[in-house]
Amino acid sequence: MEGSSSFYYPQASSADIEMTCYGLQALLFKPWLTSEELSYASQIVHWVAKQQNSRGGFFSTKDTIVALQALTLFQRLTFSKNRQNSVQIFSDQGFNTAFQVNDKNRLLLQQIPLPTTKGKYMVEVNGNGCVYVQSTLRYNILLPKKSSGFSLSVNTANAFCRGLFDAKFDLVVSASYYGKRNSSNMAIIDVKMLSGFVPDRSSVKKLQEDGKVQRVEIKATHVFFYLENVTQKEIQFSFSIKQDALVSNIKPASVQLYDYYETDEFALAEYSTPCGQMSFETSSF
Repeated sequence: MEGSSSFYYPQASSADIEMTCYGLQALLFKPWLTSEELSYASQIVHWVAKQQNSRGGFFSTKDTIVALQALTLFQRLTFSKNRQNSVQIFSDQGFNTAFQVNDKNRLLLQQIPLPTTKGKYMVEVNGNGCVYVQSTLRYNILLPKKSSGFSLSVNTANAFCRGLFDAKFDLVVSASYYGKRNSSNMAIIDVKMLSGFVPDRSSVKKLQEDGKVQRVEIKATHVFFYLENVTQKEIQFSFSIKQDALVSNIKPASVQLYDYYETDEFALAEYSTPCGQMSFETSSF
């Protein structure tokens, strides 16, 4: 548990967590572990545990799965029966409480609110076995900016607007990276379809065949474009969207670009139909 401190420990990236946990698993899968290797593994576990969020997960779904697999493997190797631990938490302002951890309640989450965020909290553990102690501080933050690390623009072109049920146009997507590295990790562009519109599958398939994008997935009303990375040099590609159903008062649709491993780097944009608002009347008889 970390108390109030003037030091700030930045959360590692999703890629760092995932690679570290793969390395930890490789070490723990050895047929025999020396005491030095087990001690080294415990240091890695200590670092990984510091990256865990207050809900038990990590940065993304993928690194959470790999990390929990590694932590579970370590716990299996270090498990011992007849454990009895006393965990005492106290502060320089008179706060004092204790938890008892034994074989009967070892899987039970025990928690208590701390009286204040000011001051210094200390943890003292006595007994045998391992105990996981975590402190959590929650606070409100401002909404994220429109972009962080990426530049994204979306425009329409080659619009074909005829009648109420025959509209088609190209969506031109442009992206570049201006984050803290030379280029991003694998990036995903998530394009939401306008109500009543669907992607032209042949144009989407051609992007992948031509190598403009690494992979494409169409799921419900979204099209996901996977890019190997994004650099400072702008990339651009386009695909066709066509009308599939008659919808009135069509709202703009969103497009999101984000780093697969570091999702705090992202950009948002939106687009509208270039064919104007469509309206229709119904009659009962």
